[in-house]
Amino acid sequence: MWFLALFSTVASGVLCALSVCPGMLEQIPERPALIVGLAVALLTSVLAVRHFWRPTDAQTPWRRTIALVCLANAIVTPVLLTTHWLRRLAFEKHLPQFEALLAKAPPAGERAPVNLNADLNIYWVDQWGTDARGGTYFRTLTAPGADPRSFGFVYRPNAEGSPFGDARYELQHLTGDWYSFAASDR
Repeated sequence: MWFLALFSTVASGVLCALSVCPGMLEQIPERPALIVGLAVALLTSVLAVRHFWRPTDAQTPWRRTIALVCLANAIVTPVLLTTHWLRRLAFEKHLPQFEALLAKAPPAGERAPVNLNADLNIYWVDQWGTDARGGTYFRTLTAPGADPRSFGFVYRPNAEGSPFGDARYELQHLTGDWYSFAASDR
């Protein structure tokens, strides 16, 4: 059981760390990730509950502690991932760096991102652009493939699209007028 507690803690930590940067978790295929995640959560929960119902002996406190760690990982991790709480927290820490760049934002244009190559601690902004429809976009990740996608942060976005593309355009509110975005580059 200790191995399952260690595995669930490491897996939770890795997933939470990846969730801080827009687009990192989106690189994992959705269906297999959901199947594996549900299987691990179910197995962890069943084994943890089983340890709670075992007869008490000298090992009971240790087993119950391990079971609680497994259950906590199975409950807390999905909550943190779906609420984007860790991304918000990390972004708020780096918000002054993004706000300092806003004063130098490129002029509004139709799909005209500009190279930036700014190192903002845990975030690397390779390109940015100000969309004519509204919003200053900071791209932190590009996902290659048949349908390449851009991910990053945006200040005061519009509802229609980004300078990086309009298809599969998604926004998630972070704080104030700041959002994280995803858009297909087509």
